[in-house]
Amino acid sequence: MRRAVLLGVAVLFLASCASQKSALSAREQMRQGVEAAVAGLWQEAAFRFERARALAGESPELLNNLAVAYEALGRYEEALATYKRALELSPHNSRIRRNYARFAEFYASYIRGIRPKGGDDEGR
Repeated sequence: MRRAVLLGVAVLFLASCASQKSALSAREQMRQGVEAAVAGLWQEAAFRFERARALAGESPELLNNLAVAYEALGRYEEALATYKRALELSPHNSRIRRNYARFAEFYASYIRGIRPKGGDDEGR
């Protein structure tokens, strides 16, 4: 009986350690994604944000960052879906609402075939 209890405690402890390691790793992926985005390395940023999501699940801030990266890469449908999911999780987050509103205005013009001012989305 005592051995079973110790084994159970050990399993819970190891699971806890693995969970904390994943959270730290997700946090590191998020940090690296932000650094890549600041440097204009959008493919790397999207990759890092996707890794963070795989490790820790969805958070509104992570999804907002991922949507911005998708938008910068011209992956507009994915950006739209990701912004919407971020808003579902945090409907009153002003940063997400602002980013989504700006993107939605652009996207509405884009799907009507109107090019953004000063923008050339050839090759996107």
